[in-house]
Amino acid sequence: MAKRDRSDRILTDWDRVFDALADPSRRYVLEYLHDRSEPASVWDLAVALAVRTTDLPPDEVDVQVVEQAEVGIVHVHLPKLQAADLVESAGDGVSLTEHAETLPLFTPAYRGVVRPVGDEEERREL
Repeated sequence: MAKRDRSDRILTDWDRVFDALADPSRRYVLEYLHDRSEPASVWDLAVALAVRTTDLPPDEVDVQVVEQAEVGIVHVHLPKLQAADLVESAGDGVSLTEHAETLPLFTPAYRGVVRPVGDEEERREL
């Protein structure tokens, strides 16, 4: 049996990754960061999350809702995403890590842009 070098192992803690991805707000934060060319501030993330959860335009979202989203991002979502090595903070901005870019989270199929092959009737026939 050949010995494997320890450096060949994947050092990802998949439990942390799956825990981080379990929450729809954290998945949305990752999508939001992926769609930007520059790091986002925590406030920008909070506004985007508040807009998504209230389904209101940014100028109509109550500032208290944004502040609540900011607290959740700072104290819950970012720590879990950082522990899973999916985001990093640099100065005032938050961005995706290289590790996050390798996950299939941003494919058209994941985002629901591509419909599964065949419709429901075809799948029933199988």
